[in-house]
Amino acid sequence: MSETLHPAAHALSAFRVLPNEQTRQYSATTFPQNPWAGCERTIRMARAVGWIGGDPKDCYAVLDVLDVNGDIIQDFPVPTSKAFAQLKKRLNLVVESEPEE
Repeated sequence: MSETLHPAAHALSAFRVLPNEQTRQYSATTFPQNPWAGCERTIRMARAVGWIGGDPKDCYAVLDVLDVNGDIIQDFPVPTSKAFAQLKKRLNLVVESEPEE
């Protein structure tokens, strides 16, 4: 996986589809001192330990790269629930929106 991080990267978030086909969006994590460098370092580390990568069609979740306006500008597949749990912990992600009953 040699995809370069988008130059407008400002924050990271996550998204996943639940087993019942509903979706869950997670909060965004920013890096106040240098947003792009924080995103780049996190992506580089996540690639190195296997928390992102693999087939996008067969992933557990998606790590979204956001611009300064909060728009998704890039994404990376999160292959397993264990990888997602580690990213969630590392980035302090919390559920932002849950499926409606």
